[in-house]
Amino acid sequence: MRDTAHRLLTVALLGYQQTWGRDLHRRCTTGPPSVPTATEGGRVRAPPNGRRLLTNHYALLKGHALFSLVFGRHLMYLLLVGLASAAVYAVVALLLRRRTDRPWDYAAWAAFTTAALFLTLWIRPGGSSGMCVVNKDVWEPMGTAQGRMNFALFVPIGLFGLRAARRPVPPLLLSVVLSSGIESVQAAVPAIGRYCDTSDLLTNVAGAVVGVGVGVLSVRFSRRRLPPWGVRRRSMSAVAGAGFSAVACIVATTAGVRVVDHAEGTRTASAEQWAAVGTVVRQALGSGFRVKHTSDVTPYGLDGVDQSVWAELEPAGMVHMAWPDRDSIDIDVQVHQSFGHPPTGYPVPGAAGPVHDPAAARRVADRYVASHYPAAVTAGARADRPEDQPEETWTVTYAYRDDRMPALASLRVTLNGAGRLRGVRLSATAPVARPALPADCPQKQLKAGTCGR
Repeated sequence: MRDTAHRLLTVALLGYQQTWGRDLHRRCTTGPPSVPTATEGGRVRAPPNGRRLLTNHYALLKGHALFSLVFGRHLMYLLLVGLASAAVYAVVALLLRRRTDRPWDYAAWAAFTTAALFLTLWIRPGGSSGMCVVNKDVWEPMGTAQGRMNFALFVPIGLFGLRAARRPVPPLLLSVVLSSGIESVQAAVPAIGRYCDTSDLLTNVAGAVVGVGVGVLSVRFSRRRLPPWGVRRRSMSAVAGAGFSAVACIVATTAGVRVVDHAEGTRTASAEQWAAVGTVVRQALGSGFRVKHTSDVTPYGLDGVDQSVWAELEPAGMVHMAWPDRDSIDIDVQVHQSFGHPPTGYPVPGAAGPVHDPAAARRVADRYVASHYPAAVTAGARADRPEDQPEETWTVTYAYRDDRMPALASLRVTLNGAGRLRGVRLSATAPVARPALPADCPQKQLKAGTCGR
């Protein structure tokens, strides 16, 4: 009866692993939005030989197999992995049924190990390799979906390894060797398109430890004693030593080691960053907008290197702030009247009427600046029609001095043709002195961008 129940448990776990990705894919097909990229004034202070780790708002381009399978819609591959694991399970159980009293445990151990190999070493074109990332933040992976999936992947390996070996050391040691080998192969083989990461190793080993713990409890509750460490200690030590030596050799000869502060390029912002964004939003927009979500983005994995804070505003809008220098702040405001209508912009109190010329743009912008940025120098401000913006869009640029943010030197206000605020940009770059557009410039020349030439 116990063997029958155990077989059913093993088959259920195999089926769960096969359908796991399908369920996640159904719930997460759309995925989170991509991180916007700064189109003007963005700073890139990359480390020597540095490469960006971040590809979107949700995860790094590490090519974690499970995550990529789910969001890459490779469901047929998941099905093939399940079938291959089931085949390994059947073959090993058949071969060992007369040689041991627990063939199903060995078969399950082999099947889940096979599944882990297939899921982590599948080929994903277009990725990166030749690099091993050492993450200083050892707790970070457990807060991500990828880390939890890597953790869950090795739990059954530890569980059935303990039940098969009846000792905790062999499954733990082999799990460490297996995970280290997977990571080193990912870094060494360009066709796989991924690179190794200590976060993956830690989550894999943690999953194996939990699995071994569950296995110990299951064996003790079944009243089967764990035998003492047997005569095969030397063999196990030799296998582990050879495995670790091979991993070290592969990493040393084929991959570059890179130490980072964070392996995940996007994390929840700190309390200090939340407070800084809130202060900026209140100054620019008053109490009509609320910070909905804030993220700390470190595309190179190093604090202070091209680091920035992104915030989503409610009812609508986005904030981008360079961090920790705060020498570049962009606020994009888009307020919709109703679903399906184009954005109307944020109304400037006390300013009404359309903006068709530089003088009208200056009047609206000056009124906004006097209310929200009194430190701006209105004398010498310039109104422009940006070529990369839709028609009826105006920008007014001011010199800016504020003792609270000494790194900032200019303030640019963007308005639409209705005289509403579309965005604000504060930058460390001083405004360029250029001749102002004539106030009586004809509309045709304004639209053609030839006014004042």
